Amino acid sequence: MGSPARGNGLISQLKRLLVVAGAHPAAWVGTTVVVSLVLAGLDTLGVAAMVPLTQLIGGADTGSGALAVISGIVGTSDATVLIPIVAAAIAVLFVVKSLASIGFRWQLLGRTTRVSADAASALLRGYVLAPYAVHRGRRLREIYRSVNEAVSQSTSVLLASVSICTDLAVLAAITVVLAITDPVVTVVTVLVFGVFVVGLQRLLRRRQTRLGEEAAAVSLEVWQYLLPSLDGFREARLSSRGEDFVRGYRSARLRGARLGRDMGIISDIPRYSLEIGFVVAVAAISAYLFTVGTPAEALVVLGVFAAAALRALPTLIRVSSNVATLRTGQAGLRIFLAAADELRSGGEHDEQPRDQSRYLGDLVLDGVQFRYPDADAPVLDGLSLRIPQNTTIAFVGSSGAGKSTLIDLVLGLLEPTRGSILCGGRPIADDLAAWYAGLGVVPQDVFLFNDTVAMNVAFEVDPDRVDLARVREALAMAQLDELIAAMPDGVQTVVGERGVRLSGGQRQRLGIARALYRRPNVLVLDEATSALDNETEHQISETLATLGGTMTILIVAHRLSTVRHADTLVFLKDGHIEAQGAFEEVRAANSEFARLVELGRLD
Repeated sequence: MGSPARGNGLISQLKRLLVVAGAHPAAWVGTTVVVSLVLAGLDTLGVAAMVPLTQLIGGADTGSGALAVISGIVGTSDATVLIPIVAAAIAVLFVVKSLASIGFRWQLLGRTTRVSADAASALLRGYVLAPYAVHRGRRLREIYRSVNEAVSQSTSVLLASVSICTDLAVLAAITVVLAITDPVVTVVTVLVFGVFVVGLQRLLRRRQTRLGEEAAAVSLEVWQYLLPSLDGFREARLSSRGEDFVRGYRSARLRGARLGRDMGIISDIPRYSLEIGFVVAVAAISAYLFTVGTPAEALVVLGVFAAAALRALPTLIRVSSNVATLRTGQAGLRIFLAAADELRSGGEHDEQPRDQSRYLGDLVLDGVQFRYPDADAPVLDGLSLRIPQNTTIAFVGSSGAGKSTLIDLVLGLLEPTRGSILCGGRPIADDLAAWYAGLGVVPQDVFLFNDTVAMNVAFEVDPDRVDLARVREALAMAQLDELIAAMPDGVQTVVGERGVRLSGGQRQRLGIARALYRRPNVLVLDEATSALDNETEHQISETLATLGGTMTILIVAHRLSTVRHADTLVFLKDGHIEAQGAFEEVRAANSEFARLVELGRLD
């Protein structure tokens, strides 16, 4: 995700945002500044061109100054000829400037929205490739907020900042033209509008910042109710808590709506105030001009200032609006940068193997200890074990014995506090991506997405990368080929969100097929049969029996019938190996395991 320099100022924060998004801050800002200056120049020409036009309308002498130059170019000094020509030139200039502004806005929005997409993708990439141990401690609602709302607010701050700089350049150019036309009137105008703009922004600053922080909190609250109501749909329905989640969600959204209303009003206040300031400025300028000069001179200056006001007033309103956006969005920008910093400091998994050689051979755990960062005692302590290649080994024990932690260590998701895990004499930590390439894992809850059987077995997002022959081979090994063949569209049948169109046993078998699609050297079943009925569990056990001897199979199960025919059974207790051997050997050697067998009625 890069290494942006730290800093708390807005400029530094925006630089970090651009770096996280993969953009080059200097080049990104530089091109924007150049285009802004060009637009400011066109604005300056448009306002400056109003001077000779108002002079011609006021009957000024065409033999001197800018009028003399224009008369020489056109070839006449007749005001009736010059006025429409100059007016047409001004109209063309404003059309060109407007088209250029639209083009610049299109380009700026395109670049900014690209930054938004790249920043969100970089953040998601950081979450997806973060260490598993760190990921376990994260809250999903905070991840969603960071990747969605926080990124959106961050890029709105970027866009507002660039727009403010562009508009200030335009205002500065217009002010220069006005100062040349009449310095005193320019000073009065700047003072009037300056008081309105600066004064209002100072009054609104704290409220705008607080609204942004409240909006970030509401966003988190919305996800808090949205996730369990949809992801936990079944539990919400069965516990009759759906309406509670909806009420909580509605309450959060109503708070958000009130905040949106307040933000809208605060954004509108500067516009109405500036309109009042415009009226006050015109009255003050008119009184001054008709007092110190002739009516013709006053009309010339008023004409130029009217043209300038038509351009400057909307620009000032936009500046005020963008300042409000900048302040309310900074809370989201801080959240985004904090998440990016956390992800960068936590390390990143590399999904590409360093070489193409696969891990083969016996799996050896040598003095493995593991302690969770927030735990006082280790979950596993000094565990040593050799698992011969192409054998089936099962881990059993009461809850809290360390089975799941042991499997996570073998999978490489967790790193031992002490000791090592080797396959064929090679530490799996040397090249985790290569280790994963030889793994097939079937969890207790198989994740299925709303796509075809083939896409779910291959676990792919690109249909062109699915090997249908391997899909059918894996389905046959998982004893699903007859079931899938009976479906209306075969392997192209859509299984529904999270596989809702399949039974629990079918989902687990699909999980086995997914694992086998990878043609693994090591197959791991982590409580894969615990939620199944006896018949389905028996069928999956038969499937595992047919795979025995072709790959190394690791099984974690509470149901002893699943592990009865394993080559080796390891009984864990309090992070230690209490007994190991064949099923009957462990049963005879360990009274606690014998008691579990008795309770399970396995004779």
